Amino acid sequence: MENMNEKIDGKDNGDPKENINIILYLAGKIVSLLGTHIYTFAISLYILRTTGSGLSFALSVLLGMVPRVLLSPVAGSLADKRDRKKMVVGLDILSGIIVLGLVVISSIYGLRLIFIYATTLFLAVVNTFFDVSIGAAIPNLVSDKNLVKINSYTQASTSLAAIMGPVLGGLIYGLVPIKLFLIINGISFLISGFSESFINFKYNMRDSKEKEELAAELATESPIQVDEKGIKALLKDIKEGLDFIKELKPIYALMKFALLYNLLINATLAVIMPFIINDTLKMSSTQFGVIEGSFSVGVLITSIVIGKLPEREKNLKILVIGTVIMGLMVAFIGIPAIGSLQNLNTSIHFIYFILVMIIFSACMIFVNIPISVAMQRMTPDKMMGRVMGTMGTLAGGIAPLGIIVSGLLLDVLPPFIIPIISGILIIIAALVMSRDKNLRDF
Repeated sequence: MENMNEKIDGKDNGDPKENINIILYLAGKIVSLLGTHIYTFAISLYILRTTGSGLSFALSVLLGMVPRVLLSPVAGSLADKRDRKKMVVGLDILSGIIVLGLVVISSIYGLRLIFIYATTLFLAVVNTFFDVSIGAAIPNLVSDKNLVKINSYTQASTSLAAIMGPVLGGLIYGLVPIKLFLIINGISFLISGFSESFINFKYNMRDSKEKEELAAELATESPIQVDEKGIKALLKDIKEGLDFIKELKPIYALMKFALLYNLLINATLAVIMPFIINDTLKMSSTQFGVIEGSFSVGVLITSIVIGKLPEREKNLKILVIGTVIMGLMVAFIGIPAIGSLQNLNTSIHFIYFILVMIIFSACMIFVNIPISVAMQRMTPDKMMGRVMGTMGTLAGGIAPLGIIVSGLLLDVLPPFIIPIISGILIIIAALVMSRDKNLRDF
């Protein structure tokens, strides 16, 4: 198989139009993500302080998660059949209108819990369609040779928003009334939509034919034929997205490994690590918050570094090494909970977990970005939305499964056993991946 970098040509690095595209995209992305994180943090805090109910809080979290799992394939189908620029701009503006609508309704009837739930649900639906649409459009925003850069900066902006969102949310929530906070939040979405309206979503469309040829070469059967006039049935759309992924053997192989990693990693990071830190080791909430934040710091720094590095022609070796180290870090999460190690000074545990999180997140970026770029290069533009949507649903659906299973195991096993076993399984999977014939040219 010819190398993907040779197969698809790009534009020069110094094109000012491309640089403007990147700046506008990142500006809109950061503002939109900040708006989402600030809203989520402040509304969660408001619900907890107003109701004091863990169930009410859990319901708000659930309303924010479920639409992404259920609607990602639908969003992918629409992203392939509609103007992505209009979708991205319109959806960000719609998010602003939804939040400002909550302000209007609460001014008349008061800020009731049912209004907050409805707003959270509507925003989750809109964000699902927005994320799939903007994700499917990324290969069209820049030349092929800058795909690694824009994916790296996307990860960096996501991490920056994750770090700054709770900080700004807490600051604004403490200084201004909740309604004024919502007004600021709604306006931020409108600003994001305005900046995105200046992005050229068709900057790099000339590679579509080459991508389709590459996809056909990588598939073991004939590539999926998509009706140019539109798919009649949504279910057929979704099925074609899944069938396309199955036929694109390198992507299908990577996806299977990625789903296993997501299952094991979510089980450890979302349930086991918080339990070990807070319950077993009795660390403070401040220390726990810093440890959680160090993950985003690692993502931010590594994403910026990768964006500056020259792209590698072969990624399998770094993929395997990165995954093995991730497996080790997952296993290391359980070690402080073993026997007398629990009695070490809290400061030692604190520094230990920070280092584990930074190393883990750095390796995760070295693994995730090559996979994202490979998928974007091999997927024809007319299938990009469905592929993104299908992967979003699979990844989103596997995460709750890992959380549920780990919660059940935590009741019958010592907490250190689960991350150690998960880490070993990740390492074994990485070694199996290194020998997968479908990834020889990756």
